[in-house]
Amino acid sequence: MTAAEILTLFPSTFLSFLVAFSLGLVFWIAGLVVVNLVTPHNELALLRAGNLPCAIAFGGKALGMVLPIGAVARAAAGPVDQIIWCIVAVAVQLVMHLALNVLLAGRLKQEIEADKVGGAAVFIAFMQVGVGSLNQAVMSG
Repeated sequence: MTAAEILTLFPSTFLSFLVAFSLGLVFWIAGLVVVNLVTPHNELALLRAGNLPCAIAFGGKALGMVLPIGAVARAAAGPVDQIIWCIVAVAVQLVMHLALNVLLAGRLKQEIEADKVGGAAVFIAFMQVGVGSLNQAVMSG
């Protein structure tokens, strides 16, 4: 392909990139907002205050959520397909978040309130990234 051909195609491919990137970003942020809303504490306020257990757990949630959203952006047949699968990606992460909260019976909340890193923050971060990696593999086709 020549440089002239590439430049001719660039506007349409750049528009496709902008749409896919924007949708992915919107779902990533919206997913993190939803996760924050179902937690017993305001994670954003805790992050601003420098709470390390919250940062570790929330960072794992953020990474675990963006992995499948990125896979969807790559594999989607178009914007509507991307929207549908981004909803699924966020839902999977939300279910894992809720399941981990039940499994650990409030242990992360205790760590956050004491601002001391323990097993719960690290375990949650790794589990969220793990389910995100699995979700990414399944969704990437």
